[in-house]
Amino acid sequence: MVTTTRKSTATWKIAVEQVTTLLVTIALLGFATWNVRGLTKTDKQHLLAQDCDRYDLDIIGIQETKIRQFSDLRLPGNHRLLLFDQKDGYHGGLGFLINSRVNHFFRSFHQISDRVVYMDFFVPSKFVHKPPCKLRIVNCYSPTNPKTISNPEATDQFYRELQVAVDVPARYELWILGDFNAKLGKRSEQDYNSGLHKNLGRYGVGRRNENGERLLNFLVFNNLFAANTAFRHSSRHITTRTGWVKDKKTKKSFPYFSQIDFVLCRSRSTVFLSDARSYGGAKLHSDHKIVKATIDLREKTKLYKSSKTETVKYNTTSLVCNKELQSQFHQAVTQQVDSLPTPPNVKAGFEQLFETVKTAASNTVGMRQKNKKTQHSSDPQVCCMSDERHRLILQLNDNMLRDRSELRRKINKLKNNINKRLKELETEHANKLADSINNADDTKCGCSDVLYDDVGLHYRRTTSTTATQLKDRDGRQSSYPAPQVLHGTPKAGTV
Repeated sequence: MVTTTRKSTATWKIAVEQVTTLLVTIALLGFATWNVRGLTKTDKQHLLAQDCDRYDLDIIGIQETKIRQFSDLRLPGNHRLLLFDQKDGYHGGLGFLINSRVNHFFRSFHQISDRVVYMDFFVPSKFVHKPPCKLRIVNCYSPTNPKTISNPEATDQFYRELQVAVDVPARYELWILGDFNAKLGKRSEQDYNSGLHKNLGRYGVGRRNENGERLLNFLVFNNLFAANTAFRHSSRHITTRTGWVKDKKTKKSFPYFSQIDFVLCRSRSTVFLSDARSYGGAKLHSDHKIVKATIDLREKTKLYKSSKTETVKYNTTSLVCNKELQSQFHQAVTQQVDSLPTPPNVKAGFEQLFETVKTAASNTVGMRQKNKKTQHSSDPQVCCMSDERHRLILQLNDNMLRDRSELRRKINKLKNNINKRLKELETEHANKLADSINNADDTKCGCSDVLYDDVGLHYRRTTSTTATQLKDRDGRQSSYPAPQVLHGTPKAGTV
């Protein structure tokens, strides 16, 4: 009986560890959108399954499958491939590839049209009595920009159908995967001032076109966010499609890169995003790249996180060191306490006393100033160059500009000049402190305090937390950080 009990206990522990590992794995999901440019052959479908494992994708929204009839297939690795039928033509087509590890969370799917489909997933919570996380995943394929200009009604119909798919209760987490054929472009200062930073990230590419304006209106109306514009990556991991343009004079073809595929989510759901970028070099050939968003469902508690209230901090350091300020504070507290009325009870008396101390501290001691940034400088040259660089960056983010190489050159030059000037100021400051330390006359009374204060002021600018105990002639201790080499090396003979 004892042996059986031990075996059952060990088996139970292993089962709990397996379930915990599964839930942690499921908490990290990879959603992707990909225009595959045809998926009619079995070889291409097998390559798609290999890319699914290679890039660790759980759900792929597939566009332009060119499949005319509905099919539900099993691919190598036990992945499930859903291909939807087409009623008008055969150049489009949508589908989903569902990884085997999340297939048992699948609940239902629905096809609205040839351009919009969606499916629902219920991911269980790691807590027993908590409801599952409900996901609505939409796959869509928008008309191209020339078709939008020539036939706006087709694009209007597409967004009406897409609106039907995204109308879900607030408890659903909404994710839209699609080839929108839309260029949202870089976010400009005007976009930021208009509140579009809730819908666009900082790292868009290109100039906004007609389809981009329609997509942006859709994002604002539904309070959605373009996930793959929010993370900083190299240009090849931001652009999603490679096209070719032929020069009429030289008859040569030149590549151009655009960002027209997007993963969208609710603006509140950005806390789930761990990363979002495009991947090139897939085994299945296409002129579009895989656009993947990595989602961490363990961050769900941050959705309804209450905002932090700022704590009021007083400048107590000056109160400890300055005797004159101490007497002023003591006098202010005494005067206000003497003028207080008699409280009705003990609790009201404590509240009056606390308010009196706070008022006296605000009037005499003052508030503690916030720490300045590490690169903060009030030097006129640095301020002038920083303002100019900021102005050029705003011009760089303007969606109407084509050639940005000259602007980038100017911005980089200003950045280098600012860094040089900051180093000069750092060296200047270090030399001044070194001079004050050398010129301190140790024979005069009280100059040792000045000497130690200068040393502390010099080394307090470093980031080290290691302290060195120093003593003056009177035996008083002063704690300063351990010495480190700054940008400006002290003059010879200063140590």
